[in-house]
Amino acid sequence: MRKLWRAALDSVTPYEAGKPLEALAAELGVAELVRLSANEHPLGPSPRVIDALRREAPHVHLYPDGGSTALREALGRQLGLAPAQIVIGNGADELITLIALAAFEPGDEVVMPQPSFEPYATGATIAGARMVQSPLAGYDTDLEDMRRRVTPRTKAVFLCSPHNPAATIIPRRALLAFLEALGGDPPLIVLDEAYHDFVDDPDYPDGVTLLAHHPRLLVLRTFSKIAGLAGLRVGYALGSLETMDRLNRVRAPYNVNRLGQVAALAALGDAEHAARTRALVLEERRFVMAGLAERGITCSPSQANFLLVRVPDPRRAREQLARGGILVRDGAAVGFPGHLRISLGTREVNERVLKLLEE
Repeated sequence: MRKLWRAALDSVTPYEAGKPLEALAAELGVAELVRLSANEHPLGPSPRVIDALRREAPHVHLYPDGGSTALREALGRQLGLAPAQIVIGNGADELITLIALAAFEPGDEVVMPQPSFEPYATGATIAGARMVQSPLAGYDTDLEDMRRRVTPRTKAVFLCSPHNPAATIIPRRALLAFLEALGGDPPLIVLDEAYHDFVDDPDYPDGVTLLAHHPRLLVLRTFSKIAGLAGLRVGYALGSLETMDRLNRVRAPYNVNRLGQVAALAALGDAEHAARTRALVLEERRFVMAGLAERGITCSPSQANFLLVRVPDPRRAREQLARGGILVRDGAAVGFPGHLRISLGTREVNERVLKLLEE
């Protein structure tokens, strides 16, 4: 019998995004359901983004700029990089796929924390590479363990800071020591900084400042979190000219749509909205963590826009929250049984979360 599909696909589980909010609300019998399960923006996009989308809507019959030129130039000015050091993707997920397409071959090894963001493993598996997983030390990335797992067959190392789902950071000194320990011929180091805008720990290293001294470093960022553009899927990769050239060779020519490009440009131009978002997340993170502590509930030391919360009965807690109109993520689904992953909302929503958990 003719074999049609690649054997590697047998090891891939399709990502389950869940039912639409409207369908879930109807099932639960609640008038409105607040989704705190996907780390989405609590305020929504900037008004400038909405205006830009309205202006651009009549032009969606035209192909977008295949290279996202204006957006790369704007990011380059903001970050102090050449536009050629930037690749724009259909979300960071596509960029992770591009890394796998450009670099991974059967027999390669890819080192990553366990648990961590699911697409790291998916990309490696589909490419036929072997995942080498390094268990977290509690809620923290164990860089010593990861370094010991790097071999001559290692093609890439994935790091996530703040980590998803643990929400913890890799401190500056530890990251620099790890990069130096890999020597003069390291594998590709993919540093996922999707949540970097919400960090207030002074010991957090900015990956962009490390690029000049570490040409094998590749930094991933996104407009989904701080800018509230999750529905438009715009992420970006930052790295050396060689790395960007290789990603561009496997990137589709019109991978980021017109609306996504103009929305991201408008978001870059509204620093006040970004500052307002950051301030809200930091304030609500302190509020919710203090409220959990008062109720005897523990969570990881979050530096992101979500919390990983330990509860004695996750199923019961999720059901209680859902009946109260709050949707959260089961920690077991992201590698942390006995936990819930809860995004930060507005004060009103966060007060409801605390009350429902207490009940």
